[in-house]
Amino acid sequence: MFWLGPFEYKSKKELLDRLKDYLHSAPTGVITNKLAVKKMHLLIAMHSEANRKIGVGIDHFKIVRSVLGAGRGIKLVRTDGSEEGFSYKRCITGVVQSPHGKVCEALRFVVRSQLIAFRDALGIPVMCSVKGAIITDRKNLHIDHKEPFWILLERFCHDRQVDLTTLETYANGENLALVNQKVSSEFEEYHRLHAALQPFLKAANVGGRSGGNMGARV
Repeated sequence: MFWLGPFEYKSKKELLDRLKDYLHSAPTGVITNKLAVKKMHLLIAMHSEANRKIGVGIDHFKIVRSVLGAGRGIKLVRTDGSEEGFSYKRCITGVVQSPHGKVCEALRFVVRSQLIAFRDALGIPVMCSVKGAIITDRKNLHIDHKEPFWILLERFCHDRQVDLTTLETYANGENLALVNQKVSSEFEEYHRLHAALQPFLKAANVGGRSGGNMGARV
């Protein structure tokens, strides 16, 4: 998995592919979609020259046509009016999972048992909530949230006044966990009370956990 802040992707390649599709289909000019803007801020923060690129601060992002060729790129416009382009590929390729991403992944692991319990309680056959197809084999049954996981996570942070960027993790892989066990326990209970789960045909849930579309396509 790869996390862009609270947004989950199967891999770096999936995020790169989604960004490529977004740039191809989105209109040129200022990016106004709030979700897309949020993801752009997370992307530029991963750039190896983020501090220099951001400079005095970012006013907005825009999609521009490449000077050479028919491609498109992304530019940030600073609060002083100056502009600079940046490569989303450079932001992602080679970068290790960010501390923020690790925290989000650790919290996903915290509630995994709830998803497993929901799956085990379902009978077979069951209808896929996305495609409407009938799932007859448990190996094709996947469970996820009716609303994206990141929305629930952001609501938890707002309600409980939790700043994910201040938290730390330990271990790795499926043993990844928060150092602050109090926050883990609080989120586990919050998820139990507020999360709505549903069945998916495994093939239909590709990319579904990343928050849908970028603003909706990334």
